[in-house]
Amino acid sequence: MKKLRTDKIMATVNEYLKKRNLESGANDLNETPLQTPAPGGTASECHAGVVGLVSPSTPNSFTFSTTSTHHSQIDLQYVRLKSWMMDASEPCRSELSQVLFPLFIHLYLELVAGTGRQTARKFFGKHYQVFLVNRDYESILSQVLTAANVSSSVDMSNSPIIQNLKSGKYLVRLSEVTLNYFLRYLKATENPTLLQIFNTYIEVEVDDSGAGSSGAVFRTPDSHSGASNGLVNGHTPESMTSETLAASADGMDCTQEELQKVKDAIARLKSAQPVPPSLCVYSVSNAYNGLSCACVNSDGSLLSCGFEDSVVKLWKLTAPVHNVGFRQKTFTVGPRGGVSHTLLACDASRIEDDGDGADEEEEAVAEARNGARRRNRGGELFALRGHQGPVMDTCFTHDSSHLLSVSEDTTMRLWNLESGQAVALYRGHTYPVWCVTASPLTMHVATGSYDTTARIWATDYTYPLRTLAGHTQSVDCLAFHSNGTYLATGSCDRTVRLWHVMDGDVARVLVHHKAPVSALAFSPNGKYLASGSEDGAVLVWDLAGGRVLADLVGTDGSTGSTETSEHLDPIASLCWSADSALLVSASTDGCVRSSHFRQTTTSDGSSGWELSEVRQVVCGAGTNGGVGGGQLLHTSLTCHNYLTAVTALDVER
Repeated sequence: MKKLRTDKIMATVNEYLKKRNLESGANDLNETPLQTPAPGGTASECHAGVVGLVSPSTPNSFTFSTTSTHHSQIDLQYVRLKSWMMDASEPCRSELSQVLFPLFIHLYLELVAGTGRQTARKFFGKHYQVFLVNRDYESILSQVLTAANVSSSVDMSNSPIIQNLKSGKYLVRLSEVTLNYFLRYLKATENPTLLQIFNTYIEVEVDDSGAGSSGAVFRTPDSHSGASNGLVNGHTPESMTSETLAASADGMDCTQEELQKVKDAIARLKSAQPVPPSLCVYSVSNAYNGLSCACVNSDGSLLSCGFEDSVVKLWKLTAPVHNVGFRQKTFTVGPRGGVSHTLLACDASRIEDDGDGADEEEEAVAEARNGARRRNRGGELFALRGHQGPVMDTCFTHDSSHLLSVSEDTTMRLWNLESGQAVALYRGHTYPVWCVTASPLTMHVATGSYDTTARIWATDYTYPLRTLAGHTQSVDCLAFHSNGTYLATGSCDRTVRLWHVMDGDVARVLVHHKAPVSALAFSPNGKYLASGSEDGAVLVWDLAGGRVLADLVGTDGSTGSTETSEHLDPIASLCWSADSALLVSASTDGCVRSSHFRQTTTSDGSSGWELSEVRQVVCGAGTNGGVGGGQLLHTSLTCHNYLTAVTALDVER
């Protein structure tokens, strides 16, 4: 009776093990106690027994049979493992990433041998992209895929790359904490196929030094524990014949000499002077109502100008000019058809209508559609009216959907560029507002005023969020840091202050200028701040140390002198290239200078910084090609990597 009961128990156990793709041992099952390898040792078959499934040193145990799990379960186990690894914290996640490639390769080979190439190909295409960043992995994947597609099932086992992968093991270096973390996962979840591959084809070396590893390293069966033998294009050196060596030569990495040549070329490219961007100049002539400020948006498609008669005008700068303004008609500009010309409001006399004028009914409809504003010709889109004093500065929002303007009437206005209507009116300053700027990342806006303060606004509120008090004279220029968390202000007190946007505290007070500060610009990498003053000086500050790294000097090309000289007139604008290597400064006399900002080594071996002039352009030319007495108002670098400058020429009466 007792024997019959034992047989029933064993039959039930064997049936359970069969469902789980396990084979029972000859004797009873004994659970192996949990143990971890000593630091510096290796965890192979003996250490895979920590989960109580594989222990070659113990006769009373059971092991896996040949993989017979359904392909969907294999994919599920792999996806579940990847998801678990992504949720792991560092440094466990980085260390465990070494295990993915060996598991992926052998799961693919098992699928090819067990379920056919179609299912294996689907599994391969779903997961292989993540390994293409490693050139060794990419080479092995290519060769394994070729061997699996070309060879038959019998020939595939005789393929050199398949033989190497089946006979050798991948060595991964894990810390003891990471190894225990991984083994607990394998024990807690149902991953029979992953456990078998981990036990058979992966060898773990416990390393708590924290040095890390660049990836799994392949080792042949006869390689000793202290050395690793890597695959060369999928073959170990011992297994490579002369034919395979010749065939793999084209796919190998470059030699040391070739690598050194590439490094030298990169070094020469970094040390070479950058090419200055092209310059597009927009000249506004016959501005009888007094042009006081100008601004071009980030993609160079819109131009806004503020005038002393309290009007803000907006122009579209994209060519060719067809169906522009409020009039639905095609205009022909000049004898060449206007393909390379952009019309401003003052060019109305050059417009030739190519048909009959619009009738009164069409004009009435157009005026009603655009808020009863006067229809503009040429490239002019809107004439924005609302301020009660001269417009001192304008600024586009980061997405160019709205325009901000400040005026001598102490207010700031927000304009919708879709409709041309004023959206909001902001009050807070007690004296004229000189400047305005918008954050590149958020909807924060900053203004500077004659009342010696700068104020931070959010477009959702009509009152200031922060009042930045500290300057002793009027705030004339502003600039947001590239991360949006800092604001720099320049003042007539000849200082530059760096403020925290969130709490309004002062982070830096930069003192070096000898004249009022008139322009500011942060470098895109966030490390440097360029400042210009009314005496033509341009300085580059190190934000971390709060010190001057370099000042802008160059050669006076007009006299041929080798003496260095700064800008002769006040600095109107500053801007940086995207790589923070080129600084563009523009003065009100129309001189635009591009300077290379780089680190140098002095004769005594110490390092320093310098601004070396790359190119200088004078853009204050008149309409007839001669140099006029115009004034440069604005310079900026667009996202298309070309400079835009706006100049106001002498009024022709």
